[in-house]
Amino acid sequence: MRITSMMKTTQLLGNLRNMNTSIQDWQNKLATGQRIHRPGDDPVGVSYQMRYDTELSRSEEYLENTRTGNGILSTMDSLMQQANDVLKRAKVITQQASTGTIPEDARATIAAEMKQLREQLVLIGNSSYSGRYLFNGQKTDQAPYTSANAANDTTDTGVFFLNVSPSVSVPVSITGEQIFGTAGDADNTFQILDDTIAHLEANDQDLILADMGRFDIAADRIAKAWAEIGARTNRFVLVENRILDQQVSLKELRGKVADVDMPDAIMQLKIKENVLQAALSTGARISQISLIDFLR
Repeated sequence: MRITSMMKTTQLLGNLRNMNTSIQDWQNKLATGQRIHRPGDDPVGVSYQMRYDTELSRSEEYLENTRTGNGILSTMDSLMQQANDVLKRAKVITQQASTGTIPEDARATIAAEMKQLREQLVLIGNSSYSGRYLFNGQKTDQAPYTSANAANDTTDTGVFFLNVSPSVSVPVSITGEQIFGTAGDADNTFQILDDTIAHLEANDQDLILADMGRFDIAADRIAKAWAEIGARTNRFVLVENRILDQQVSLKELRGKVADVDMPDAIMQLKIKENVLQAALSTGARISQISLIDFLR
């Protein structure tokens, strides 16, 4: 087979082009940290990478839901503390008013404070989180209580759920009637406050004394709802930790498929660079040899 100078030059240029392409490919891998940039790089690996990316994206949505749930329940926990403090104060001043040693005008003053405590409890009942009312079931866009008729306001019985996995939904909302009592019931917290205010304004010491025990019923109901909030919070914390652990495993599996091995990539790049330099050096020496050199 006859080998010409043109053939040697063409072969040299082809080898240099292939080597430069290989160097560019390894430089790209080092710059991005990714081993796969197109399906042809690893057809099997691409399918696994897409699967892991889908799982990570889905788990991120569930993680956001758990954090939203934790935020809602944390707000509810604070509100239960506030409601409990309101009832404690209401019971204390009711106890003061039930004694026969204080004058009538003092009971009128206590009644005025009791009205403010009632308004504060209505405000707590109408609390919201990120624009959603917390204690009106699924009707999160409507305030559950009115100041004028809170004792008879009916709250929605629906439950607001958050998805934390493809098959698991965790309840978040608690209806106002679970916390403050059934609408129109004698033991409704707002009704207790309304009755106590009326008894204070009427200066009826016997009825004021009878109201004392009713506050314990309201406090027990809040304590029960508070315990439910705590239990749900613990569940969301456990779910969040599980999702975070799952994400660590998915990222590790994805890394084995798609991430570049940095030490190996650096070594491969150096090898390619050395080969390129050797090819350039050899090509330069061979290109200098021609028939003219022997005719001189």
